[in-house]
Amino acid sequence: MKSIGDEIIDLLNATWINSPNETLSKKFVIRFWSIDTQWMDFSNAEKLINELLEKEWLIENGEELTPNVKINTKEIAFGWRPNSTIHFELPKNKTENNFKVTPTKDDIDENFKNSNEDFSRAEKRLIRYISAKTGILKEEITRRAKRKKRSLSQITNSLCLLLIAKEQGMDMEEFIETT
Repeated sequence: MKSIGDEIIDLLNATWINSPNETLSKKFVIRFWSIDTQWMDFSNAEKLINELLEKEWLIENGEELTPNVKINTKEIAFGWRPNSTIHFELPKNKTENNFKVTPTKDDIDENFKNSNEDFSRAEKRLIRYISAKTGILKEEITRRAKRKKRSLSQITNSLCLLLIAKEQGMDMEEFIETT
């Protein structure tokens, strides 16, 4: 049987599987644990986050969370779910990968530039078009698309962008005709 520390690391690996180098909002993590995966109810998810923060397994920056361990997505076993003991007396984080780095504005800007490289030329054109039609900044559209991709996993960037356009009330006929 795995130790409670290993269980916590597995939980963090599974939570950050699609975005190992990014922060996630506290609300996203609570929703992921309680609604998306149904690993626990909402109140237990919130309590667990607070305890993981207290025991230094997570780092909080405003409402954003970052794991205080190195994420290794290759270590997640298929069908893994947290053991019920994860809710009892969590140990303090003593992993050797402990780090406490708060991203600076320059890091965030650099991450955005790098994250924008994930989009094809046609997708970048679509981002510009949606931005021009809705008045939403291109950076915000990119952020929303990445968030959708993280939430929905197996979805293309183009479909994420189309969902954003639809949410903004744009006429989908013009998109269908161009594809």
